[in-house]
Amino acid sequence: MSRRSLAATLGVALLLAGCAVLRPAVPRVPSSAIAPGDHTTLGRVFGAQAVEHTGHSGFQVVTSAQAAFASRAALADTAERTLDLQYYSAGDDLTSNLLLQRVVLAAERGVRVRVLLDDVHATTRAFARRAAAAHPGIQVRLFNPFFFGGTWSVSRLVEFMFDGDRLNRRMHNKLWVTDNAVAMVGSRNLGDEYFGVHESANFNDVDLLAVGPIVQELSRAFDTYWNSAAAVPLEAVVVAPDVDEGDRLRQGLQARAQACDGAPPCQWIAAGGLVGALRSGSVALTWAHAQAIYDHPDLDKAAVASGIEHGMRDDQPSGSSTQRELLIVSPYFIPEQDGRDHLADMVERGVRVAVLTNSLASTDSAAAHAGYARHRVELLRSGVELFEARPEPSISHRRLHRWGRASPSSLHAKIVVQDRTRAIVGSLNQDPRSRLHNTEGWIAVESPELAADLAELFEEASDLHHAFKLELEGDRIAWKTESDEGISRYDVEPSTSVWLRAWRKTLGALIPEHQL
Repeated sequence: MSRRSLAATLGVALLLAGCAVLRPAVPRVPSSAIAPGDHTTLGRVFGAQAVEHTGHSGFQVVTSAQAAFASRAALADTAERTLDLQYYSAGDDLTSNLLLQRVVLAAERGVRVRVLLDDVHATTRAFARRAAAAHPGIQVRLFNPFFFGGTWSVSRLVEFMFDGDRLNRRMHNKLWVTDNAVAMVGSRNLGDEYFGVHESANFNDVDLLAVGPIVQELSRAFDTYWNSAAAVPLEAVVVAPDVDEGDRLRQGLQARAQACDGAPPCQWIAAGGLVGALRSGSVALTWAHAQAIYDHPDLDKAAVASGIEHGMRDDQPSGSSTQRELLIVSPYFIPEQDGRDHLADMVERGVRVAVLTNSLASTDSAAAHAGYARHRVELLRSGVELFEARPEPSISHRRLHRWGRASPSSLHAKIVVQDRTRAIVGSLNQDPRSRLHNTEGWIAVESPELAADLAELFEEASDLHHAFKLELEGDRIAWKTESDEGISRYDVEPSTSVWLRAWRKTLGALIPEHQL
């Protein structure tokens, strides 16, 4: 049997089997965020503060994994009316289950909970099922779900072969909104690796905790996704959990929390300091004008203009809105030709353009790194500064290192800082997948204070004690870094094997760049 015939046979078998899995039509009842105001504690406290800062929203940069986890737990614990969660991926691990338990407790208090998850990862669907089983008041929807593939990777691959145009479009947004009063937006998903407690590898991310009018914009974005045609109720895809499954799940969540054995996330929840700060409104905030920007879930996505990637939406291809400096943090940095020309033009006008991305040693995607690697020489020749994060298993930092614990880690934050007066934080990677396929969401903040804080973070992370700086030596790249022994230079990718470099080259040849 030919490979094509085998695929067709498998596809038909899956479709026939899937008919028994796909549920009958489920009512898609639209819903929306509650009106902002004084009907919740958070609404009263931060609404009063917003009145003192007319037209501005309040922000706090959240860089540490501990603060990121504790903030989400506190936002679940302080919810009185609504909780809205929108994530690309979620795990089946300690931090995911601890947060789910806080969400269940909120539902038991009568809080309306809406959970919208992308369905590209089987672990995320498992989280979706646990959330739905844990409490009947938790509503769960999946974005562009696999209708027949279930959680088995092979069957998902076959379904993708038959419905690739739809399934290639993924919801990459990350958002948590409590009572339409406080939100967290940024680059973190839900899972141990995003909160610094994974046994082998962790992601370094940045979030913004937000209050004020920007939260209402984010809630409108969530409602747009929740009520879109692409958001399918979980019970339309899988058999709804029964009462016994729900009882077992709640008991399991409770047992896991009680048997935490002093694990850091349990200690962070027990500390509970942020709950009081939220209820009293004593959270330290920077107030500024801001705008929430997001892709529409039901519309075909055109290429993101280079101005959105590398500055702001009003930034023309000439880069006229950027006057002095552009700092970019992106784990996967694959600018298209227009973007590379844009950056080169900015450098020619005297703008400093500096990029921090992953090294081959730190990336979690050798394929994406292959797309980036083929453009490095061109970028360096045009004057763009390139820095690559390096794994730091044992380094002693010169001060508290805000990019995470000193352990093997991968850069995952997505940040743009323009002239140290404007900053963009969200889910948008500087790569073709974010430009062409995934839906994304981000916040643009006009604040010299917040931009300066993020610029300082960039300078710290790109310091030679923490990163490799790339330099051209003729037509070849050299990597420079620093340790207690002094400056080191490499003429091949540092801290990598010949096999990893060969694997990257193979992936780069096999996978089209527009899919990276």
